[in-house]
Amino acid sequence: MSETMLIIEAREPLAFPESKPGTQFRKSLPFVPGAVLFGAIGQTLAHTGQFDPGLLRRLRCRNAYPMREGDAWVRPLPATAFHPKGDDQHMRDSLVQRVCWERQRPPALLYAPVDADGRPWESAGQQFYTIRDGKLEKRTVTQRIHTRVAINRRRGTAEDSLLYSFFAINETILNTTTPTRFIGSLALVDSGDPETWERVKALLRERVRRLGARQTTGIGGVTLDLAPPVQDRKVRERVEALTERFKRQIARYRRLGGSSWELSDRQVLTVNLISDAILLRDGWLPTHELSADMLRDMTGIETTLLRSFTTTRIVGGWQALWQRPKTTHVAVRYGSLYVFETTHALTDDHYAALERLERDGIGERRAEGFGQIRICDDFHLIDWEGKHGSTEQ
Repeated sequence: MSETMLIIEAREPLAFPESKPGTQFRKSLPFVPGAVLFGAIGQTLAHTGQFDPGLLRRLRCRNAYPMREGDAWVRPLPATAFHPKGDDQHMRDSLVQRVCWERQRPPALLYAPVDADGRPWESAGQQFYTIRDGKLEKRTVTQRIHTRVAINRRRGTAEDSLLYSFFAINETILNTTTPTRFIGSLALVDSGDPETWERVKALLRERVRRLGARQTTGIGGVTLDLAPPVQDRKVRERVEALTERFKRQIARYRRLGGSSWELSDRQVLTVNLISDAILLRDGWLPTHELSADMLRDMTGIETTLLRSFTTTRIVGGWQALWQRPKTTHVAVRYGSLYVFETTHALTDDHYAALERLERDGIGERRAEGFGQIRICDDFHLIDWEGKHGSTEQ
């Protein structure tokens, strides 16, 4: 698989509405969907006489999330992220403690965390984060309302007394002149022909100049830049680190009278959704659960599903080339995650299968950015018991 990092810099306000038509006064998505990039590539290939459905099926156009200068990556916060009510600057992860408590049930111990001031902890919601110098930092974008005059399609002129408004992402960071940037990635599966991969990258650099909706109204101008993929922690290292955290928490609850839970040589791993995922059970039935059987079919690893943290939404789409709406699906939202316990120790082949799964994704419409995953997200591996803080920029 060939892969490159993609940095998108806004030259104009950007709009990525979730539905079409009827997007008035609805906020834009706070990131660049992979489907938008996929549509731009397909449209450019068609306009240059190079349209190739086989090539498009092998693409993996992943979502691009808001970044700041120097960020190596940005990902959605997992659904287990929470903070004290009214104080979103002190983020923590509830995954390990909550799963262990539900499994061991120490007597007279309720899982209802509060901070030093007695405030209950609540879900952090859907936000984006990165880690810099060992510190968690959140990433956001700002939006503003744009108002335009409607055009009479028959006469091609302004329609009297008819205005419409929509939200768009600001082209600069609030109170600065720094352009708004997004970081994502693009990959090509089974890229046996280097020339094809170079052709795709050249199209992005030279031909893609606008993304998103409202392009005829001065919205959507971008500059695309490509960068080599960042060196990442291996899947084996992440799985072993998370398993060790579970073992420490299990021992702590056992000392408090909790039931026994022996991992011995087994591992605990999570499958985190970095983008919305369209999952089908038995190839046709919509589902929000990534079952142990589905994971076994994709990786050959025998596991038990311990817990899932998921929410769903309806996703559609728009065929940029055909100018037709796409079929709607039930999708699991980004930030959702699934916790699995293996039935035996993982081998080198199993870790290699997990790495392939992480690169290729899960579910339907993966070429459009759906189904991007990460095994044991870095958020779960932060030492929350040590000194730690989080900031928003």
